[in-house]
Amino acid sequence: MRVHLALIVFLAFSVTNRGLAQLKPEQDTTINNLVHVTGYKTCKLGELGNVKKHGNGKRSLILIPGLGFDASVFDDFMDANQESFTMYAITIAGFGKTSAPPMPKEGTSYGEQTWNKGTIQGMVELIDKEKLQKPIIVGHFVQGTQLALRLAIDYPEKVGGIIILGGPAKFIAAMGGRVRDFPLDTMILFTDKYTGPKWFKHMKKEFFDDNNFRPEIYSLDSLVGYKLWRQSADVPLPVMVRYSSEYFACDIKAEIEKIKCPVLVLRATFSEKIVRDPINNYVKPQYLDSWDDVSFRNPMFQVKDIRDSGTFIWKDKPELTYKEVENFCNNN
Repeated sequence: MRVHLALIVFLAFSVTNRGLAQLKPEQDTTINNLVHVTGYKTCKLGELGNVKKHGNGKRSLILIPGLGFDASVFDDFMDANQESFTMYAITIAGFGKTSAPPMPKEGTSYGEQTWNKGTIQGMVELIDKEKLQKPIIVGHFVQGTQLALRLAIDYPEKVGGIIILGGPAKFIAAMGGRVRDFPLDTMILFTDKYTGPKWFKHMKKEFFDDNNFRPEIYSLDSLVGYKLWRQSADVPLPVMVRYSSEYFACDIKAEIEKIKCPVLVLRATFSEKIVRDPINNYVKPQYLDSWDDVSFRNPMFQVKDIRDSGTFIWKDKPELTYKEVENFCNNN
């Protein structure tokens, strides 16, 4: 009974990234966001949407953009570090006007991580094709963080280290002053039974965009933040729904002890105003607090704060971010 009650409470306030209890989703039953629109051209599961190679340094980096973003968000990062690293910025299939994989068979649990496993497969094939020797994997934001850590767990022989840029350790629900960190089995059950079929399935895209991450979460520079928000908003809603739901239905932190390579977490701290805004009540539990204990659980982890930055920390604090990245790579 406790599990069922927890799910009911959770459903009431944590069905979007922002967890707005008062929102009633705008529904259109002619829409089905759990399938691709008619005529959508898909790619093969396991393919990457795109790979952008840049730089001529001895150390190799694979850059994974976060949820909704393509490789272009790393253009400035790669230009600034082209002499230090050889970089491969990927686009996850379905983002940046690339094709997403076919939707999994109806009834497939989000906990299966079908599309995310396909992205992992694509990165492994990239490492093998380019003959990369234990590259540093850089994971950004939601999804990029989880993919980077999952690659280190499943393929430790292929990974030399992990750098996390402004991402959360896991999804944690928040309502007012209450924080609910549900176990993975509860999250999978909830996402399969409620988030997908009862929340996202018939949701209008305008409603999703209006209640997704705000521009200020991406960058403290309002213009930069809006441009990034616009890129994410251009992704077809079924693609965002699938990847978002797989994020809800995973918990890399539960396996944190399995990671054997060095990990640097560059944690975005946002601003006091952003963190205190009730509409951003999920920010502190997910993006800050979720990392507090990882160094105790796994001494391979090091957490450093990048003050006054959004999740795109290298855009808000480029010099500091690049210095931390270079130091980590030189020492590992």
